[in-house]
Amino acid sequence: MQLTLRQIEAFLTVANLRSFTAAGASLHITQSAVSNLIKDLEAQVGVPLFDRTSRFVSLSPDGREMYTLAQKAFHEFLLMEKYAADLSSLRAGRVRVVGAPLIACTLLPLLLAHFKRAQPAIRVELVDQPMALVQSSIQQGDAEVGFGPARLPETDIIARHFFTTPVSMLSRPDHPLAGRHSTWSEVKKVPVVAVGRESVGYIAADVGTQPPFTIGHVVNQMPTAFALAAAGCGVALAGRFSLMLARGYGLVATLLHDPVLYREMQMYLPAARKLSDAAATFVDFATQFVKDHDPNTLDSATVAELAPPLCTRRDS
Repeated sequence: MQLTLRQIEAFLTVANLRSFTAAGASLHITQSAVSNLIKDLEAQVGVPLFDRTSRFVSLSPDGREMYTLAQKAFHEFLLMEKYAADLSSLRAGRVRVVGAPLIACTLLPLLLAHFKRAQPAIRVELVDQPMALVQSSIQQGDAEVGFGPARLPETDIIARHFFTTPVSMLSRPDHPLAGRHSTWSEVKKVPVVAVGRESVGYIAADVGTQPPFTIGHVVNQMPTAFALAAAGCGVALAGRFSLMLARGYGLVATLLHDPVLYREMQMYLPAARKLSDAAATFVDFATQFVKDHDPNTLDSATVAELAPPLCTRRDS
């Protein structure tokens, strides 16, 4: 059985207007064309859908049962048709974004809020994942755009520069190394709260493995590291843009020297498939946003100033 949309539309129109002639006029086809569509439909379902008299047409008992299902199916098709048209014209769409934990809870919410204000018809969904899963989320089609620290691109992934951030020490203001010309050799002597042991390994590869870092705690999430630093249990190491979050714990950022380290944050995109128009619009917006607003200089006043008006949900 292969019902057609045209048959369903004719069935609903005849049922609503109770006339083959009126249905033909409404659909801009002849009365005989409507009759043929209904006859073919009844032949496929195997039961009469209308009781016909010389004066009017009414639904049969089977027709009344089919009417509800046909009405719902036709409505869903119209919604799908509208959605497809909206996607092509950028009046609507959806972009799924995946971010490594730190950037997902600092810069990305501000970026998404500004994008929503600029493109209110495009829905952006943000999910945070461990950095090890950011690229695979794009490979599997769970996200179209990803953000995180620089890593070698995996299969079918393009890595694009997003912004650069200096690695800083996040600590309480009263920490002995805070607010002065502090060096890596000095930081190695104080307890470090590591977010994953590999994070310190990446830094040690650039500043030297000897003497080793003093690891005070190893945690999985940056907010935990910041909370421990705020309690005086050590210092955290992260890009300076993380101060957007760390400031809420009462922490300050101190640039470390000998050498000054920089980390590249990247945007990850699919190489094997074309971005949707909505995703391409988001990528262009994100690229321009970090050019206009350096993530490393966003203090509390600037973040408050940049924050769009409170988003409220309007019931439909």
